[in-house]
Amino acid sequence: MKNALAWRYATQKYDPTKKISHEDMQEILEAINSAPTSYGLQPFKLIHVKSPDLRAQLRAASFDQSPLTDASDVVVFTVNRNIEDQQVDSYMQRIVEIREVEREKLNRFQQNIVGVLSNLSPEELIAWNTKQAYIGLGFGLVMAAHLGIDSTPMEGFQKEKYDEILGLTDDHSVLVLTFGYRSDEDHTQHHKKVRKTLEQLVTIK
Repeated sequence: MKNALAWRYATQKYDPTKKISHEDMQEILEAINSAPTSYGLQPFKLIHVKSPDLRAQLRAASFDQSPLTDASDVVVFTVNRNIEDQQVDSYMQRIVEIREVEREKLNRFQQNIVGVLSNLSPEELIAWNTKQAYIGLGFGLVMAAHLGIDSTPMEGFQKEKYDEILGLTDDHSVLVLTFGYRSDEDHTQHHKKVRKTLEQLVTIK
């Protein structure tokens, strides 16, 4: 894994002729789905954009960044603008189904979640949800590197235009993650990775 993480970089130019297998892409999506989130609530969704027309529109709303059309796969992370009580209740039902526990034993847990979220402003809620999406993004990056697949995390796009293009009303676009295989013409792949030393990063007390 150490070698895979050293190998990966934010790919700037993809080879549009190389495609990711369905099986590998499913592994990446499963990894994102396995990411931890606060309360396990997973307040984000993924849109796997396959339509060439939509991808061209997203590229235009991303300051003409080529990965939107040249990468094998494009995944847009969206977050809930609101989390309704019904969504939390559906999550409780999911716990009941998977863990086979009595529904009544989850009432206090549900009340705790609803109580915390109800104290957040709309802006704070989107920020909180976005933090959870970033954890999923990290898992996707690591799994892709493990599989020898290139990736590019992106924030540089017009979020409101993305929402319009993707027909979003209840959700809001916050992140993009492209996957594929680097082009031989992408010279950034030869740049040495620049990071802090562990001594600079870690303080021991």
